[in-house]
Amino acid sequence: MRFLFYLILLFSIFCQVLAQESTRPEIKKREPLSGASRQWLEEVVPYIITPKEREFFINLPNEEERRKFIELFWRKRDPNPQTPENEFKIEYFKRIAAANKLFGTGGIAGWRTDRGKIYILLGPPKEIQRDMKLQSPATTLVSVFQGPKETWQYWGPPNPKLPYNMEFVFVDKFSTGNYALENSFRADTGQNQPFDPASITYQFDYLEFMAEAQKNPFEGFDKLKDIITTQVSYNLIPFKYNYFSFKGSETKTYIPLVLEIPLSSLSPQKIGLKNHYSLSLILDVSNSLGQVTLEKSKDFDFQEEGDKIVRILSPLYLEPADYSLHLLILDNVTGKVGTIHQRISVPKYNTEELALSDIILSRTAAGEEITIPTETKNALITETLMTQATREFRTAEELNVYMEVYNLFLNPETGLNKFKVEYSFLSQEKLLTSVPSEETSPTSQKDCRVQTSFRLKNFRPGPYALRIKINDEISRKSLTRDVPFAILE
Repeated sequence: MRFLFYLILLFSIFCQVLAQESTRPEIKKREPLSGASRQWLEEVVPYIITPKEREFFINLPNEEERRKFIELFWRKRDPNPQTPENEFKIEYFKRIAAANKLFGTGGIAGWRTDRGKIYILLGPPKEIQRDMKLQSPATTLVSVFQGPKETWQYWGPPNPKLPYNMEFVFVDKFSTGNYALENSFRADTGQNQPFDPASITYQFDYLEFMAEAQKNPFEGFDKLKDIITTQVSYNLIPFKYNYFSFKGSETKTYIPLVLEIPLSSLSPQKIGLKNHYSLSLILDVSNSLGQVTLEKSKDFDFQEEGDKIVRILSPLYLEPADYSLHLLILDNVTGKVGTIHQRISVPKYNTEELALSDIILSRTAAGEEITIPTETKNALITETLMTQATREFRTAEELNVYMEVYNLFLNPETGLNKFKVEYSFLSQEKLLTSVPSEETSPTSQKDCRVQTSFRLKNFRPGPYALRIKINDEISRKSLTRDVPFAILE
């Protein structure tokens, strides 16, 4: 009986094993890499494919899946899917072709050499130094010929993960024409060190970020942030910008940033009988140490009203210092972007010294309406005036002048200020005409707005300058500022 029991038990276990085997999904066999797939992996994209992508590609079950992967690989890196060309792919193959032409030697393809690798990854260097010196180590009495040497210098690479200054030294030790990478110099560490070209984060990363962000413009804020700090000007949306400085709160200066975007560079959506547009503005301000001090983003939706240019005012409030301003505009309809990268210096107005704001010239008067920004009690600038600022006029047009004078002295006896403003017009640094000093009505304010206008009669087309001199008659101090402008044909 015991033997029969064990026999039945073994049979039940055997049935369970068979049942489990029958329910297992069939394991697909992986086709080996074809010669074309292996060549693509090892000779076409070895510098730009990520380790995860490489592993995934190798483990695909068949060649049809690998073909789809290759198509997606390039499409993912296309910075502008709206155009028929893939700018990323074109630039990459251009660099390979250039490397083969410039650095190939002794049967070695140029892209396989050390110089070719660096060229493909970082592009042409900013500067090349060639040297044929003899090397004399202090420990020997014999000069050792080290062979020709090239030193490549890069600065300001687009990829923020790379140091700002890099230097690569290549030496042709055997005079065969094949320069081997000897060492590299990093300015951030101040040291020469061995360098592995494979460790370079590919310079075109920002194009990949951009391609991803454009596919999901409303979900790509983090990726767009990566773009605006790469110091790369990407101008699918060309636009003009200007910024001004005015006294703000006790610690901050008011910086109105004005953008002018041509509607022809944007893509509208037809709603009813009018064209509607949607833009996103992403802004990043960092200090001299690279620390981000201000981040902001805002969406703008508007419809066409007959103007060919849309003007956007973005107010900034910054502590007096030097900054780097990075700005990105995104067309939410097409995913196209435009960027600017600008160093700005924010002046300090909250002192005891006589000071003058930036001077605004405009074809239209500022009017009496005053808009005081919410983050400051002192700014007197109007938004309408900011968006109408210009430096270009035509003969007989009216030139309106707007400015703010700060830190005027008050008469100890009356408690009132007293100052005068003188205006002069210059052409090629030669005085054309002067306007008599303009009397201002004394007030108890230390900060005052000054506004006037001139009719540009008898001005021929060309460049000019308006010279403005402020005379504080209480402190006997003065300051002068020149503002360039032009008369058009």
